[in-house]
Amino acid sequence: MAIHSAIRLPLLVAAIAGFSLAANATTIDYILDTTIPIAPLGSPLTSFDISFVDGQTGIYYFADRSNKSVDIINGATNTVIGQAPGFVGLSPAGTSQSGPDGVVVVHNGSTVTLYAGDGNSTLRAFNVNTPSAPVAQGTYNTGGGVFRVDEMAYSPANNTLFVANNANSPAFATIVNANPTNITMVAGPLTIPGQVASGGMEQSVWNPNTGSFFVSVPTLNGSDAGGVQEFKPDGTPGKYISLNSLGITGCSPAGLALGASGNLMIGCGTANTQTVVINPVTGTLVAKLAQVSSSDELWYDPATHRFFVTGANAAGDRVIDVFDDATYSLLQSIDLTALGFGASNLHSVAVDPLNDEIFVPITASSASFPNTECPNGCVAVFAQNATSVPEPASLTLLGTALAGFGMARRRRKAA
Repeated sequence: MAIHSAIRLPLLVAAIAGFSLAANATTIDYILDTTIPIAPLGSPLTSFDISFVDGQTGIYYFADRSNKSVDIINGATNTVIGQAPGFVGLSPAGTSQSGPDGVVVVHNGSTVTLYAGDGNSTLRAFNVNTPSAPVAQGTYNTGGGVFRVDEMAYSPANNTLFVANNANSPAFATIVNANPTNITMVAGPLTIPGQVASGGMEQSVWNPNTGSFFVSVPTLNGSDAGGVQEFKPDGTPGKYISLNSLGITGCSPAGLALGASGNLMIGCGTANTQTVVINPVTGTLVAKLAQVSSSDELWYDPATHRFFVTGANAAGDRVIDVFDDATYSLLQSIDLTALGFGASNLHSVAVDPLNDEIFVPITASSASFPNTECPNGCVAVFAQNATSVPEPASLTLLGTALAGFGMARRRRKAA
C-alpha cells in the first residue's frame, strides 16, 4: 500500500532590491494512491451512499449499505479501523428504504458524534471519540414511515442538524438539535413552498454568511430546472432561487457545496447538462460549467479552495472533476471509468483537508458495469503526484539567502 505525504508550498511573491520572484501556478495531478478493500468486512460493496471526512481528525466515514454499517477509515494509514452497525442495509424495496444514507460528523466540546440516516426514517447517533469503537447513542424518527433519512447539514451556530427525507412524497426536512443522547425536533416537517409532491429534496449546506440552510431542489413544478431553497434556523422558508430564472433550462439539482468565495456550486443530476455556480445572497448566476453532469455528491475542501464534483463527462465515463473556487476553471478530471473502476453510478466523494487525499467508494463489478481494478468493491484513494509539483521560477536574490521556507502537511495518527 503506497502512502503519500503531500507537501504544499504557499504562493510567495517577494521583491528584494528590485528583483522579484514569480511563483508557478499550482499543478494539479491527483493519481490513484491505493484501494481499500471492503469485502473483508462481510460482503462485497454493491450499494453505498454519502461519505464524509472529519476535517479535524482525518477520519473518513461512508455509508455502506452492503454491510449495514457506516465504515470508518483512518485517513493516515488508509485502513478500515471500525464500523458503526445496526442499519437496515439494502432493502429489496430499493435504496429509498435502505440505510445508511446521509452521514455527518459533529464536534461538540470534547465529544465527537457521527450522525447517519437510516432507511426507516431514523436518524442514528454514535459517539466516535474512539473511531475504532463507535458507541451507539440516541435515535430520532422523523416520521417518514419506511423511507430513508438522507442527506444532512450541521449548523455550528445553533448546534442543529437539517436532515432530509428525500424519498417521501412530498419530500420534507426536519431541523433537530445535535444532542446525541437526546435528539429532539426544533422545526418540521419542512416542505418546499409550492413544490409538487414528487419534487424531491437533495444535498443541503449550512451557510454562515447568511445564517441559514440551503438545500438543492430537483424540481419545483415537475418540468422546471429546479433550484435552491433557503431555510432559516427556526425552519422558516427564505428565498427560493429558481435556475430557470437564471437561464438554466435543465439541471435537477442534487449535489450542493459552499465555497470560501461565498458561492454555491450545484451539481446537476440530469445528463448532458452542466454544473452551476450561484451567489446565494444576490441570487445571481456566477458560472456554468459544461464539463460534468449526472452529478450527486459535491465536496468543498477549505484547505485547497477546490470543489470536487462527482458525475459523468461527455463520453459517459464516471469522473471526479476538480474546480477552482476563484476562477471555476477545471483543474483536473479524474476518469474513474478509464482507470478500470467501471461506469456504474460512482456518486460519492470526500476530501481530507489534512493531507489532500480524495476518497471515492467504488461499486463491486457486475455484468453491466465491469470493475477490473477492485472487483469486490473498494474505496479508491487519490493523492497528489509528488513528482509533478512544480519547481519555483528562476530565483535571483542579490546578497540574500532565503532558506527554511516551506510547509509540510503532517500525517496524523488516530485510533
